[in-house]
Amino acid sequence: MKQAERDHETLENQKEEVGTADPVKNDGTGKPASWRSYIEQTEAAEKKAEQEAAKARAAEIKASKKRFQPKALADKAKAALSGAKRDGAGQGQLKEKAAQIGKTLAEAAEVCWEKTCAATAEGWDKAGSAMAKVRGVVARHPVSPLLYVTLLAVVIGVTAFHGTYARAYVLEVNGQEVAVVSSPDEKDAIVSNIESRASDILGEHYDYDAEISLTPVYAVPSELSDTAQVEDALFEDVGAWMTAYGLRVDGQELGYAATQEELYRMLDAAAQPYLTADTVSYEFVEDVEVYPIEMPSNTKFDVEPIRETLAQMRVEQSTYVVKKGDTFNAIAYSLDMWPYELSVLNPDVIVDKLWVDQELIIQEAVPYLSVMNITNETYEEVIASPVEYIETPDLYVGDTKVKEQGEDGLALVNANVTYVNGVEVEREILASDTLKEPTTTYAYSGTTPRPVTASNGYFIWPVRGTITSNFGGRNLWGSYDFHLGLDIACPTGTSIKAADGGTVIKSGWSGSYGNLVAIRHDNGYVTYYAHNSSLLVSVGDKVYQGQVIARAGMTGNASGPHCHFEVRINGTSVNPRNYLR
Repeated sequence: MKQAERDHETLENQKEEVGTADPVKNDGTGKPASWRSYIEQTEAAEKKAEQEAAKARAAEIKASKKRFQPKALADKAKAALSGAKRDGAGQGQLKEKAAQIGKTLAEAAEVCWEKTCAATAEGWDKAGSAMAKVRGVVARHPVSPLLYVTLLAVVIGVTAFHGTYARAYVLEVNGQEVAVVSSPDEKDAIVSNIESRASDILGEHYDYDAEISLTPVYAVPSELSDTAQVEDALFEDVGAWMTAYGLRVDGQELGYAATQEELYRMLDAAAQPYLTADTVSYEFVEDVEVYPIEMPSNTKFDVEPIRETLAQMRVEQSTYVVKKGDTFNAIAYSLDMWPYELSVLNPDVIVDKLWVDQELIIQEAVPYLSVMNITNETYEEVIASPVEYIETPDLYVGDTKVKEQGEDGLALVNANVTYVNGVEVEREILASDTLKEPTTTYAYSGTTPRPVTASNGYFIWPVRGTITSNFGGRNLWGSYDFHLGLDIACPTGTSIKAADGGTVIKSGWSGSYGNLVAIRHDNGYVTYYAHNSSLLVSVGDKVYQGQVIARAGMTGNASGPHCHFEVRINGTSVNPRNYLR
């Protein structure tokens, strides 16, 4: 009750100071009608008093400004100086006037400084007064102060939230969250770039038809996704690229297939003709590589050109080693070549003068891929009987004769054998078990020096010339005839030489052979030299290899001068080409 009376007296005093009527209505007891009315009336009175005080201060400041503004001061000083000059004042008076002007300016500066400080102090006073009013209102207000604290916290929180978070969008592709982007335009740019990249690769227009949605959210800048990474991740799911496989042989690309298994099947098919049941492993001689490669996913693969290339045969140059009994023509025919083709490859070879171990250049067809096949083979192998020699003067040097023949042994062998296109190139013996031991062979070895007339075991050509008729069947004067030797054309009187050393067993006329010389050699072979114009040896003579035994002619049944050369073994004529060097 007393507090209410004191508050009422305070209000009465405020009314008297500002000269306003009492706005508070009471009920005759001296108390305000309500607390809210009391607070509103008090605030209105205070606000009005402040407005009146502000107007008074503004009028005072305006007057001061007008009095001490620079232009007014300058005009005053100028007028003073002009008056001094006009009155003819001396230098001392001018100095006195200047001193007065300086004093006036100093006073003006001091007044300005005081006004400025007063205004500043007034500003702080206003701030303090405002805070005091707030505290007073809060103290007098019946609502709890926590409400104001709560509102302040909310304002601060909202301000801080907007300073930290920004509007963003969760990007979902086919129902799956993939990124957080800053705007729909960023999403559109990602989609556009994906479509452009895919179109460039596929060579045709591509539409990115995934189901895309954006959900608004607030996010800090660090939570935004890297658009380049998002674009790359979504582009990989497009499938514009696919992994295919290429086939390369010795650095040359043959083509591409969708899977590496398809290429391996073609390689296996190319190797199959050279594989056996004993094959352990195989590889190609050439450098064959199956490698992955990125290609557009709409690529159409055609593997038939690869298959056709692998099935091709190619011509490769190699050598052929002449064996005993080989002839030039026979070698050519065995290699599926014409003799002329073989002679072109070997221009320095005399076709009628081949010798054992001579090398000829040949061409052979080989597959596009040469197959090296390694097999594991188990087989029985003969162990040759060892030979012990007993020297004897009854034989010439270099000649041997068996005294007691031993027996060969037998072994079970396991080996890895390497073939290239079916031809053996290497044999590695892994194990060898003897099944039967061999026994020793005893033989005589000659010590007597060989005479020049002794046989050397091979034949030289009796004369140089063109072969006009080979060994074998032929058509002679319209009828079939089997020719027993070689006809070597040469001029009449050409020297005919013994093909090897031996003993003359025939020398004279012999029917269709004409003048004939026959020589038996140490190995039992017999050679014939027919159609001679003259004979230079007699029966029983010992002749050496290369000795002149006759002169060429065309006696007997002959159409021209030539030497008929014949080789007989055990009375049977054989092809002389197989024994000539």
